[in-house]
Amino acid sequence: MMLALRLSAPLRIKSAGTETIRDVSTLQDASEILVDWPHAKRGPFYQTAREQIEAALEGRATAAQAQEAFSAFCAHAGVLVR
Repeated sequence: MMLALRLSAPLRIKSAGTETIRDVSTLQDASEILVDWPHAKRGPFYQTAREQIEAALEGRATAAQAQEAFSAFCAHAGVLVR
């Protein structure tokens, strides 16, 4: 069963390769971004974020844990807008 989980605060990110800003307010939004992320740019931060988001959506981790991992991934990838 997939849960609808909102982030405690939306994250603003730049779309990869563009200057378009996207507000990410749910774990589903974050999951979509990771699914669309270029394969060549995936690494350990990506993998951790993906695993934490999937676990939270399935009720095996908290939304806060998933948000922390996704935020770290975005910061590492240089797409987090502060």
